[in-house]
Amino acid sequence: MNIRTLIHFLKWLVPALALLYLPLAYLLFFQNIRDLDDIKIQGRARIILSYDPINYLIYRGTPMGFSYEAAEHFCRYLGVDMDVVLAEDINQQLPALKYGKGDIVAHNLTITPQRTAIVSFSNPLDYTEQVLIQRKPRPAAKGEPAPRLLLSAEELEGKTVSVRRGSAYYSQLLKLKNNQAIALSIETVPGVTSTSQLIRDVATGAIDYTVADRDIAEAHRTLYPNLDFTTTISPRQPLAWAVGKRSPQLESELNKWLSRADTKLHLRILHAKYYDRQYTFRRRTLRAFHSEKAGMISVYDNLIRSYAAKIGWDWRMLASLMYEESQFDANAVSWAGATGLMQLMPATAGMFKITNLFDPESNIRAGTRYLKMLHKEWKDIPDPETRLKFILASYNVGPGHVRDAQALAVKFKKDPHLWEDNVEHYLRLKSKSKYYRDKVTRYGYCNGIMPVEYTKNILARYNLYQQAIPL
Repeated sequence: MNIRTLIHFLKWLVPALALLYLPLAYLLFFQNIRDLDDIKIQGRARIILSYDPINYLIYRGTPMGFSYEAAEHFCRYLGVDMDVVLAEDINQQLPALKYGKGDIVAHNLTITPQRTAIVSFSNPLDYTEQVLIQRKPRPAAKGEPAPRLLLSAEELEGKTVSVRRGSAYYSQLLKLKNNQAIALSIETVPGVTSTSQLIRDVATGAIDYTVADRDIAEAHRTLYPNLDFTTTISPRQPLAWAVGKRSPQLESELNKWLSRADTKLHLRILHAKYYDRQYTFRRRTLRAFHSEKAGMISVYDNLIRSYAAKIGWDWRMLASLMYEESQFDANAVSWAGATGLMQLMPATAGMFKITNLFDPESNIRAGTRYLKMLHKEWKDIPDPETRLKFILASYNVGPGHVRDAQALAVKFKKDPHLWEDNVEHYLRLKSKSKYYRDKVTRYGYCNGIMPVEYTKNILARYNLYQQAIPL
């Protein structure tokens, strides 16, 4: 066969093969794309989510988050169950939707032309604007010029801003750079890096600047008081969920749900829970207690003594845990729905068939039964004092996250049965995507600093109680 004949043959063969394999390629990439009728027949909606501390997290063993709970509400409206499809890399959410791995991306996304080219968007759930995240200036050294905040996008000239490639923040910075000729440098980070992690990196000085939606930034205000979020760098923009272009019925039903009064109320409640309240933590100090009667810690001392004895605890340790949880407020309810003196999640109390968590006796009974379960969970920790630290951390954040920290300790050649500088160290690191997305972990994002400090606080206060209150 001469060259001319071969070329002619290939010109015929390539289109023929394309026609032959096109149906196979379609089935391979698009067979799982579904519309509303398919979802209702199968009785399950696949919701694409990514771990982060606002939209999807596991807290005390309970999945929650703004997007998770909003998607649950939508699935109840449809009358179907919800399956979470985890996109570990945020930049893979839309490709996962496009190729039928899920039905909806339930993440408040900025609508951009690049995104609209591959998916459809719902009506807006909210509106926001992008703000610059920067550290507040410290007082200048003597003789040095006083540092100042950047007050406009134009002042980013010559500065480096760190954002995820493919994010709406990256697109906005490109506009500033190309359309407004602002000579800024854009440092891109992997898609597994959350906006919360970038905000923390600015706070710690690891990077100089990043960008976030204003509501996300404001949610971190009390957590990072050294940061400023006032400089706006974009116009007001709509935020929406994404559906596939081949799912028009689903898009229509999603928009009907968003237009309902009960949906709007539910979304406002969720916004207050996750954006306004989550990081408004009370600043607790290791101060001595105050009491009108010598030898008392709280008005619940008799109950605490009784139930501490049932699990073999020093009652003052149980009192210290209770103070850390609720400051002895029987009506306390946390941002996550943890309730009463021992701040129990309803699902946890339900395991013990206890429903009235505002009743002090019922609350303490459920809390101590859960502590007894945690004793069994950590029976593999031989040293009792060390085991107590594992139990306390697990009470705060759930044993799953502590087991993840153990697995990380093993991977990095640390001792999974020791706390300080071992499991504690990796629990702290579970707020970093490198660690909570590691293959050895199962429970995703965790603000690991909180259970570590929680454990320290309880033990330090217990030491104070021991010194001043008789056993």
